[in-house]
Amino acid sequence: MTSNISQTMQRVSIAVQGPFNGPLTYLHSHKLAPGLRCKVSLGSRTVIGLSVADAPDEALDAAKLKNVTEVLDTAPLLSEELLNIANWMGRYYLHEFSSPFFLALPKLLRSGKKAELKKTRWATLTLQGQHLDCAQLGGAAKQQALMQVMQKQQSATMRHLKSLGFDSAVVNALVKKQLLNVSDEANEESITPTGELFESELRLTEEQQTALSHIKLDAYAPCLLEGVTGSGKTEIYLQAIRQCLQQGKRALVLVPEIGLTPQTLARFQKRFQDDTVALHSGLTDPARHQAWLKAKLGQAAIVIGTRSSILTPIPNLGLIVVDEEHDASYKQQDTLRYHARDIALKRAHDLNIPIVLGSATPSLESLHNASMGRFAHLNLANRANGSSLPPIETIDMRKQQHQNGLSERLAHRIKSHLDDGNQIILFLNRRGYAPNWFCRSCGWIADCTFCDAHMTYHRAQRTNICHHCGHRETPVHKCPNCHETTLEAMGTGTERAEETISQLFPDTTIIRFDRDIASTRNKLEQQLARTESAGPAIIIGTQMLAKGHHFERVTLVGIWDIDGGLFSADLRARERMGQLLTQVAGRAGRGERKGEVVVQTWYPEHPVFEPLLKHDYRSFAIELLEDRKRTQLPPFGYLAVIRCDSAFANLAEQRLQEMAHYLLNTQKVRVLGPLPALLSRRAGKHRYMLLVQSQKRSHLHEVLTPLHRHYPRDAKQVSWHIDIDPSDLA
Repeated sequence: MTSNISQTMQRVSIAVQGPFNGPLTYLHSHKLAPGLRCKVSLGSRTVIGLSVADAPDEALDAAKLKNVTEVLDTAPLLSEELLNIANWMGRYYLHEFSSPFFLALPKLLRSGKKAELKKTRWATLTLQGQHLDCAQLGGAAKQQALMQVMQKQQSATMRHLKSLGFDSAVVNALVKKQLLNVSDEANEESITPTGELFESELRLTEEQQTALSHIKLDAYAPCLLEGVTGSGKTEIYLQAIRQCLQQGKRALVLVPEIGLTPQTLARFQKRFQDDTVALHSGLTDPARHQAWLKAKLGQAAIVIGTRSSILTPIPNLGLIVVDEEHDASYKQQDTLRYHARDIALKRAHDLNIPIVLGSATPSLESLHNASMGRFAHLNLANRANGSSLPPIETIDMRKQQHQNGLSERLAHRIKSHLDDGNQIILFLNRRGYAPNWFCRSCGWIADCTFCDAHMTYHRAQRTNICHHCGHRETPVHKCPNCHETTLEAMGTGTERAEETISQLFPDTTIIRFDRDIASTRNKLEQQLARTESAGPAIIIGTQMLAKGHHFERVTLVGIWDIDGGLFSADLRARERMGQLLTQVAGRAGRGERKGEVVVQTWYPEHPVFEPLLKHDYRSFAIELLEDRKRTQLPPFGYLAVIRCDSAFANLAEQRLQEMAHYLLNTQKVRVLGPLPALLSRRAGKHRYMLLVQSQKRSHLHEVLTPLHRHYPRDAKQVSWHIDIDPSDLA
């Protein structure tokens, strides 16, 4: 009986979260369209799966297959375009099959919540309102303006109308005239973008206008928009997006950090009458769920989001913008190790739409693509407001008296700028009070119990914290090595820098930006608001200060310490140091007052500084590209890293030795290792790595793909993963 029933059922392919290299085969009474969520049995559990287009396994005995328990959706949640990209991601990044599909869904949908908008208050045009000549409203200017908006959009949420400046009194007046209806409902109708503005566009410079004219909206056309800090790249994004919206299409804007999302969102909402939504990890699960659904249903004309937003379903998508395209935050560093910029390029190509990659300090990969003619290269060499780039000079710390790393010369500069009523940024990319807790008698340093790393002292919490695994310890006051009590903090982090500056400038407002102070989106916004409202002030912070923030009154940027990037063994350390220095320097002199930048260094003669001090990032990058070319490293070759972790160092090293032997026998790749990772022990696990190089991307994937069949990724005592196109070697 069971066999007869199974013969009438349809085999369907379901992506199920787990260590599977492909979809699992189930039975259902009908074929399932790809992109539907369903409940299925997996062992003794019931889990959420997603139907996919892959052909089901016909070799399996139908009598032994399980039935789909329940189909949760009436229509696919993911389009064919996104399903194809998700499938490609799993193959390209050599990760478990289901991960990209579920990455495209917000958490509540992954857990089985209904895909429906909550009820909200909507205003819609009546038939009479659709045919109204707005001039008939006479002197009621607000009502006339609102009707002009509604006749273009047909319907809008009350929240959106409020953001455009129309309060409930204006809406109610039109309801009484039977021109609008207001109701509480879950309206799932798509809204056609209009491109109508709430605020006039800025006048473009000749450089900006030339760049904008090269952004074509009718085909796949990747553009690298390289512009110095303050050159007005965002205004070009805004005007290109308006052209896109005027065609009835929608736009996706990626930003690297949550901290930039509120500022960017506010600027877009201030400009456009069309609705804009934000998607990032700082949202609550219900808020992200609703924003995602608005994007999918076509109720948002513009979607602004961080890394994972690249897989948001957006109907009739017409333009993708990747702001600060060089930023390392676009690379996912665990589980599915994808790069959002590269996925954005893939998505734009598949949809045959333009994509704009913007940065003052483009990645070496993007510069190489531009030099090869794969990307149009648009250049903005001048600031949009006509101000000059700030001069950059170094302070030789070997010749300076200093207090906790702050030189006398920089302290004098700070005082001079404060006396002129200005604000100062002091950049120190090291949070905490001090990077070491050490003994002055014998040199002992407090190390993390679980990592090969020193503990960072946090004075406010009176705690030593490992910034790699999060382990915390109370600082000892008797040296475990020599038993002396001469223990103290060594070095300077942002917390100690704030203390030092407070002592030198006791009457000055000091505002700190780091993950200890601005740990959430709301706290970051509070610090930004303090900066905006403060008078003369000193702003101390880590790299979160370098990412696109506009501080109108900052005239001096002091870089406390950046020497670490000069000698790191990491593949991209020097590239990132140059990008960071250039980006931080660009915070100075963005308003009407001229700025300057001072870099404290113990190595002022280092050749890396020569082009950067002239704001010549291009020459700096070209030199790095020449180094990469000599070593055949990306972008002149293809690279993967196989990392292996184990509580037993010999097991991790042995596993990679076996893999290295297999890979070398293929004679299609170069292999370096096994080597201890730059951080050789983390969270109690010993870490080793293999570097795998090839001149052909296809060869790299060909030899790496079989590893998953031969070596389980999470064995009892050892685990490993492949990182395609790694962003670092940590």
